[in-house]
Amino acid sequence: MLKMAAGAAMLALVMTSCGKKDKDDNTPSVQQYLPLTVVDNGSGQAIDSFAFKNNIIQSLFTDNTGNGNWGYRYNFIYGADGRCKKVEYVDIQNNKVQYNDSVVYNNDKITMISWTTGNPSKSTLEFTMKNNQAVLMGSKDTITNDKIKYVGYTEYTISGGNLTTKNIVYGRRNIDGSNKYTVINTNNYFYDNKPNGFQYAFEKNPFLYLYMVTYDELLDVPLGAGNYAKWTNSNNANGNTINNTFEAINTYNAETGFLLTQKVNDGDGVAWDFKYTFRKAD
Repeated sequence: MLKMAAGAAMLALVMTSCGKKDKDDNTPSVQQYLPLTVVDNGSGQAIDSFAFKNNIIQSLFTDNTGNGNWGYRYNFIYGADGRCKKVEYVDIQNNKVQYNDSVVYNNDKITMISWTTGNPSKSTLEFTMKNNQAVLMGSKDTITNDKIKYVGYTEYTISGGNLTTKNIVYGRRNIDGSNKYTVINTNNYFYDNKPNGFQYAFEKNPFLYLYMVTYDELLDVPLGAGNYAKWTNSNNANGNTINNTFEAINTYNAETGFLLTQKVNDGDGVAWDFKYTFRKAD
């Protein structure tokens, strides 16, 4: 899947969550597996492929061009402290970095600074974190720009180590109060009781979930135990509400119990139909 220009596309109407699953003494140990590929069942081709070293994400390949070749690669670059400091989005055929995402850590804040190679213009997006999980993207502060006031942010509710609610809020109006427009988009998530093959990778790499699921939205998979069973969406635009329910049909690997295939229907058709493969951790 091609990268959407992170931090630039539809600021108020996108994004997801991040982090480690809280554990107690009664929580069974997570099976130590790592994601290997995501396969589109329609085409039979892998659409994403993961490369780890010592169980730490190094690269993610996407946009399969056929014959075992990939169009794009995410490179994760780490500092001496072991934290990811930069992600490069590389056009493999031309061996060129197209996009750059620099990562700045400041106590409970993580800021993404994004730019296109060769373009000095940069955009920033801030996440408020709690226990390695994003609880807020953006700011609730109202911004005045020229003749317009606007606010846009996303709140995440985490329970039991998984995202349960994502609430996207956007509003704008003219300074004089005219042309008011408000959107509140809410997703509520529900899970099965099967193990999640991505869970160990996210525990070892909390930044992987923040970046690929919450920020870039290339992946749409859970953080902790369980797999998506369904989620509901409610979109209220200026008082007009549209509701939708996404139902997942899951099959599981007989040996590991991990998700094997997932077909998601949204009432209008198939949203996606994927197969997942995993390997044992190093």
